[in-house]
Amino acid sequence: MRQPRLFEFRMGERSPETLVVTEANRDAAKLLTEWRSWPGGAMALSGPKGSGKTHIALAWALESGARQVSPRATPDDAAVIFQEAGGRVFVDDADCERDEGMLWRLLDLARSAGGAVLLVGTEAPGLWQVNLPDLRSRLAAMAVARLGEPDEALMEVVLRRICREQFILLSDGAVRYLARRMPRSFAAAHQIASALDADLVNGSKPVALPAARRALEKMQARWASGGMGDG
Repeated sequence: MRQPRLFEFRMGERSPETLVVTEANRDAAKLLTEWRSWPGGAMALSGPKGSGKTHIALAWALESGARQVSPRATPDDAAVIFQEAGGRVFVDDADCERDEGMLWRLLDLARSAGGAVLLVGTEAPGLWQVNLPDLRSRLAAMAVARLGEPDEALMEVVLRRICREQFILLSDGAVRYLARRMPRSFAAAHQIASALDADLVNGSKPVALPAARRALEKMQARWASGGMGDG
C-alpha cells in the first residue's frame, strides 16, 4: 500500500525523495501542515542529528512560501525578510550560534503582526541556552513538533536516502534486511552506509543481501564494543 505523503514535490538536489509519513514523524508532519493555526504564529521543529529537520523545513517553506533567515542575521534584516515573505520564515540551526535579538524580533512580529515562524534545532527551544529573559520565556512557551528516531518503515527510506547520497544503490532485499535488524537511529544508518561504502569494490552495485549482511555484522561488532557514536 502506498505510504501517505506530507509534501508531494521535490526541492532539487538538497531534498530526499518525497517524505514518507510514519508513526515516527506523524505528529511533526501534522503540525507543519497546520501552520496557519500555530499558537502565537510560531512553531519549533526538533529532532536528533540527521533526522531530516532541514529537509522538512525546506519542504514546509516551499509549501507555504516561506523564506529562510540566517541564525546570525540582524534583527532589522530578519524583519525585512519577514515582511517580504508575508510573515512566513524559518531559521535552521536556531539552537546554535545565533543573534538572540533577531529571534526575539521574529517571534514578536509573528505574534503582533501575524505570521508563521519556524525555528529548527536539535533540542526543544525550552532547553536552549539563552541570555535574553524575554526570549527565554517566549522559547519556553513555544509549541514543538518533534521528530523521533525512525521506525522500520521510515528506516528503509532513511537508509536508501543516505546510501544514495554516497552513490550506493541498495537492493530491496538488502534494505529490508538491514532495517529489520539494525538499531533504529539515524546515527546507525550513517554508520551502515559507511560500512557498505568501504566494502564496495569494482563498482559492485546495487548492494545485495550478502554485502548488507557483512556490513551489519561489522557494525554490530563495533556497537557491541560501545562504538555507536554519532556516525
